[in-house]
Amino acid sequence: MTQFRARRTWLVLGVVVAVIALAGSGLLSPRTSVLVDDIAQIVGGATATAVCWWTSRRHHGVERRWRTLMALGMAGWTLGMFFWAFYRSVLHIPLPSPSIADIGFFMFPVFAVPALLSLVRQSPRREAIGPIHLWLVLTLDGLVVVGGLFILTWTTALGAVVHTGPTGSLGFLVAVMYPITDFVLIAMVLLMVIGPKAVAEIRVPLTFLGCGLVMLSLSDSVYAYLVAIGAESMPTIADAGFIAGPPLIALAVLAERAEPRPRTALQPWRSDRTQLLLPYLLIAVIATIVTVQALIVGNLDAVVVILGVVVLVLALVRQILTLLENDALLQQISAAQDELRYRAHHDPLTELANRAAFDEHFESAIENYRLTNSDWVLMLVDLDDFKQVNDRYGHPAGDRLLVALTARLREAVPESAFVARFGGDEFTVLLQGPLDDAVVVARRIVDALSSDGIAGEKSVSVGASVGVAVFGSAQFDSADEPLSAHTLLRRADAAMYEAKRSGKGAVVVYRDRREA
Repeated sequence: MTQFRARRTWLVLGVVVAVIALAGSGLLSPRTSVLVDDIAQIVGGATATAVCWWTSRRHHGVERRWRTLMALGMAGWTLGMFFWAFYRSVLHIPLPSPSIADIGFFMFPVFAVPALLSLVRQSPRREAIGPIHLWLVLTLDGLVVVGGLFILTWTTALGAVVHTGPTGSLGFLVAVMYPITDFVLIAMVLLMVIGPKAVAEIRVPLTFLGCGLVMLSLSDSVYAYLVAIGAESMPTIADAGFIAGPPLIALAVLAERAEPRPRTALQPWRSDRTQLLLPYLLIAVIATIVTVQALIVGNLDAVVVILGVVVLVLALVRQILTLLENDALLQQISAAQDELRYRAHHDPLTELANRAAFDEHFESAIENYRLTNSDWVLMLVDLDDFKQVNDRYGHPAGDRLLVALTARLREAVPESAFVARFGGDEFTVLLQGPLDDAVVVARRIVDALSSDGIAGEKSVSVGASVGVAVFGSAQFDSADEPLSAHTLLRRADAAMYEAKRSGKGAVVVYRDRREA
């Protein structure tokens, strides 16, 4: 399939080159050369219209929309070309300007602009910024590029043409509008090719489309120049862009999207930076040309000054929007990082600290004890018979009960206590202070968790057993067992199981062997 498309492309380009060479070679009589020129343009436009319409029927969504719009635009262009050829090759008289042909020709940019916009897709980087911001940025970029291209054209050729041409003529103004509308389309394609919207899979159709628009623009510019100098006819070789443009557009709609490739982290950065820098690079080129012209000529054209100020203002607004966008992105990144940190250290069901956060806080508490010898107590809280709730009413009901009991646990402990969900139906409490105060808190926990809870539509009786381990108390320490997180957890776990064996709903301090 790839080889077939390559052969098709080379065949179309070969036919286009052959027709242009034949029409402009001088081997044919002037009237025959004009006839070949006009027929080639009509056939090219009609073929492009048919191909756009035919391919649109084979696609859906955006792919159908932009091809349908290009079909309508090319149909208008072909209709205008038909009237042009009728006057030039059949009646052999100049076509009045403006005329009905101009209406057909101007239908092309009217439909081509929304066709190009249909290809614009939101990038992940800007989805959160919003579509209004996206379209505003693209519009400003397009205006800056179009304004820059127009200034370049004005300072190099178009300005001289306008100053020497019949500026009061409506036909001349219509002729000048052709390259201007082409600049708009070329600028849009350029921004899409280098910008973050142009993913690799649409580069091929965009390249053909851009080349077709450039060819049309070249011939439109020549036409505007010839109208300005009062030429009676347009040489056939000057129509090369009109002959080549429609077939290139047909190749654009025939090109299929490439398979999407995974993008590296650097690729979006490059594309965004390229799109951001393009208007300013263009402004730098404009400033250089205008400066050289001012030094050589001694003054500046009023059109250049006015448009230059407008382009600079647009670029400034674009920069402000970029700063706002970057600020919003930084806030979004910061919020996402905060959310990740929170989720990494909290249990998603109960919103308590999770095992990872407990381990960090536990190590800090042990280090604090070693440095200050202050009193610390570890409590291990285990719900009694919680498995029966899950088995009888289901895990969703058990989850609701856990959330309710978590709220009671929070109320039962001091604000300075560190509470975490250790796993399943087990909780840990780290408390700084003497053992007697900790035992009071442990009893309060048992009382809070021993009342009835709601599981589904049923009221169930729940309870809790608490094991208590003291940090480094002389009466509990052992020379064979140095203080560590593992040791303290083992002690609290042993005390908790002792509480369960003693009848549940109890508090046991490690090694004390007595219910507190």
